Amino acid sequence: MSTDRDTVHSYDAVAAQYAAEAAAMPEWVATEIDAFVAGLGGSGRVLEIGSGGGRDALELEKRGISIRRTDISKGFVELLRDSGFEADLLDPLTDDLADPQRPGTRYDGIWACACLIHVARDDLGTVLRRLAEATRAGGRLHASVREGDGEDVSTHGGAAAPRRYVETYWREPALRSALTDAGWIVSEIRRCVGKPNDWWLSVRASRA
Repeated sequence: MSTDRDTVHSYDAVAAQYAAEAAAMPEWVATEIDAFVAGLGGSGRVLEIGSGGGRDALELEKRGISIRRTDISKGFVELLRDSGFEADLLDPLTDDLADPQRPGTRYDGIWACACLIHVARDDLGTVLRRLAEATRAGGRLHASVREGDGEDVSTHGGAAAPRRYVETYWREPALRSALTDAGWIVSEIRRCVGKPNDWWLSVRASRA
């Protein structure tokens, strides 16, 4: 699997709580949504990896984008379905990425915000290549990962709902190389700050 099982189970256990905590749109993500939608010309069919509580999908739909919501966490998928949205359980490393609503047609874009941090370093190239293969030529990609070195295991929550997340950190040169090797043309990698001392590398790219 592309994602550590304990990480997935942590999200399953706290899906509703996590969605509430992440409901506010960070300024840097709003900026990336603007750029992504502009790159698509204000329309298109997009595969979202790691939909979580659905915050970004709602904003993208407001802008005229058709979204296929997916997540590797069953907890998030059930939360989205309970909220009235179609959502699919999907591991981008191993599962078929084809759009069930448009058989034989590739996506116009991929939205993968703050979720590929949980993909093991050795697997990211494969995930990026599979996403590229599912995207039409010229289609757009937004992806964001934490900036840094190595890997980390972060733990939060309480005894009733402990959380354990395995995260992989990236530097721009290695990330840019992985994207290019996977079939993406990188237009920009921006350094964005979430919380203080929480730096992200935010990718704007198109399918070669």
